[in-house]
Amino acid sequence: MTDPAASPSSVSASGPAEDDSSASLVSFVVDSIVDGVMEGRYVPGQRLIAADLAEEYGVSRAPVREALHMLAGEGVVELVANRGARIRRLSLQERIDFLEFTEAICVLGVRLATARLAPGPSRDAVVEHYAAIEAAWHRRHSRDFVVALYNYHILLNRISGNLFLEFFYRRPYIRFYTLLLADLVPGVHWEQYIANYRLIHATILSGDSHTAVIHFSSHIRWVLRIMRSAADGEEGAPAARAVRGGVDPGAEAWLPGR
Repeated sequence: MTDPAASPSSVSASGPAEDDSSASLVSFVVDSIVDGVMEGRYVPGQRLIAADLAEEYGVSRAPVREALHMLAGEGVVELVANRGARIRRLSLQERIDFLEFTEAICVLGVRLATARLAPGPSRDAVVEHYAAIEAAWHRRHSRDFVVALYNYHILLNRISGNLFLEFFYRRPYIRFYTLLLADLVPGVHWEQYIANYRLIHATILSGDSHTAVIHFSSHIRWVLRIMRSAADGEEGAPAARAVRGGVDPGAEAWLPGR
């Protein structure tokens, strides 16, 4: 029996095989562009030129053009008349809306995966993925931190056994929008953020799915409060002052009934 934590097959980093179908070439380009954003090679607002992408990925322009249209449909790029495509920028409110949406997906993943987790490869993989979160926290590297969080939840969704859950969380726009949170979180709240996730992770490993969901949802509500403070034009200043004053704005998130 295949362990749910096993990684799915992926396209070689050296490029697609010569006998790949047209559809797989398009998927390869789509994934490569989104991976480029995740790795910082492409940034919001950057123009994408089909000829350059075709040369970079070793494919013809046709799958590149189709990939760009697919990514436009996913909200990752914008097609500009006579100027090709560019990586989309998201407003703060759009990122808040996105986090509210993904909370529902991740809550389901946390609940189902926690209930299924048992000693063995899946549990070991969860511990390993969490270690990447801690490593990024120690480096204080927000992009790596957000990517590690995303990969952690990818694994939980895979373990959950719900194929639709894993499918939707792997969509290009989910990966793309998730990364755009890195300039907002953790922000100045590194200590509270990692404290929250240590508690979430420990509760997941304990097998208590109900409490794991409560802790995770409380964490997301705390993050949303910080983001909404910035959306109100305060750029997170009240929350930052609270942390410096020794009163963390997320502390109340752990109280029952919040």
